[in-house]
Amino acid sequence: MRTSVEPIRDNESGGPGSRRTAAPSHPPKHAASARGLSFPALPRFAPDIPETIEPSGNRQAAARFTQYLIDARAITKQTFCPANGSFHDICERALNTWLSKCIGDVQCFAPVFDLQPVPSEVRQTYASQINKDEPSTPVALEVVWKEASVCHWGVGAGLDYLEQCVPLLGSTVLDIMERKGAHAYPLFTPSMALDEASYLYWRGEEDETLALDEDCGDDKEAREAMANDMVTRATIEAAFPAWALDYNRPRLMHEELVRLTAKYPCPYVQRAGELAAALDGTRTTAQYCPEEDGMFIGFGAVLCWRDGDLAVQISDDYANLAWQSEYCDEIGKVSFPFNEPDAMRRWMRKVSPNLTAIRLLDGLLLHLTERE
Repeated sequence: MRTSVEPIRDNESGGPGSRRTAAPSHPPKHAASARGLSFPALPRFAPDIPETIEPSGNRQAAARFTQYLIDARAITKQTFCPANGSFHDICERALNTWLSKCIGDVQCFAPVFDLQPVPSEVRQTYASQINKDEPSTPVALEVVWKEASVCHWGVGAGLDYLEQCVPLLGSTVLDIMERKGAHAYPLFTPSMALDEASYLYWRGEEDETLALDEDCGDDKEAREAMANDMVTRATIEAAFPAWALDYNRPRLMHEELVRLTAKYPCPYVQRAGELAAALDGTRTTAQYCPEEDGMFIGFGAVLCWRDGDLAVQISDDYANLAWQSEYCDEIGKVSFPFNEPDAMRRWMRKVSPNLTAIRLLDGLLLHLTERE
């Protein structure tokens, strides 16, 4: 607490540091002079005293939690930094240090990894926080990862340029991003926008014909007004190239991709080919994709052809509908029995290619946006 007493320099009124309007004309004989005033130091807690007091059950769970991560080699003496916070926070930071090292410095994505002990009664559900009043004995450890902030990225200019320079190159790059992203970091692509438009606006059909028939019948004016107010198949096909909307788009083989781009005279094409080939050659796995009920909205990014195009509207409408009921925004999830630290060690090895793919996807996405 800051004291309100302030020394008065040489008994002068209104001087620097003084809040009084006038000094007393006859100070008491036993009053201490301003120069002799001293103020006791405020008490301070010793560094080893914790900021919060936790029940002993929490400390035991945290100790077991920490020991598990040490046995799994998820944290080491170099990554364990006893900064402020609970043991859970410290261990989570240590694990994120390892994950950040694997992924590298990303510019377009903001991956978040959450580490939680799973109490016995919620073994297969999302874990509650470790600092409950009466924590249950954890039986497993769960790691969940997701995107913190989904952004829209304009990739049309870059992909169109690649397609113009080398036929099928733009199509190939998009196909690689779509397939590898499905395992490591899903992207909302133009072909997905077409699929979701069918679900959102056309009642599961290939275009809006059935919706117009059911709502307007043969009323031409009503049909025209409704079509003008909705996303139609024609507006989507006008917004994206045909190959961008096709999941089975034609593409170059890996060897052709490397051969055609390695010595291409344009550095932009060379770099795109290098990143795409590296991503295509990364052995990702879909083993850790979540299997949750509800609509999936765990996308790492929305790929637009132009700023503010239909992909933005469709992805926003899709997310708004998902938020009204059950949805899944998790990109990956895995749990390990608390008596098997080797299981986490195996996951750290198996998930490494997916983390590499996240870094390559991020670099390729950033590269495509740099072409205007």
